[in-house]
Amino acid sequence: MPDLTIPLVATSLFVGVGWLIINAGQGYDDAIRHTLTVFALVLGLLVMAGVTAKLRAGLGVGRMSHRIEARSADGPIGTTRTAPRRD
Repeated sequence: MPDLTIPLVATSLFVGVGWLIINAGQGYDDAIRHTLTVFALVLGLLVMAGVTAKLRAGLGVGRMSHRIEARSADGPIGTTRTAPRRD
C-alpha cells in the first residue's frame, strides 16, 4: 500500500482553508482573495515544473545526449586494441 501521508496532508489543508474561507466575515474578503491568489500562483508554478520535468524526461534531454557524445568520441566499436595480436 502506498504512503498516504502527502495526499492526506494536502486534503486536510485544502479542507481547512475552505472551512476558514466559508466561516470568515466580510472584513476578510481582501485577505481571502490574496491568500487564494498566492495558492493559485504556487500551484501554477508546481504544475509548470512538473510538466517541464515530464517533457525533459520524455524527450531524453540530459544524460542521453551525453552518452551519445561519449560513444561517438570513441570511434567505431572494435578498432582499439590493448594487446598485440598473436598470429
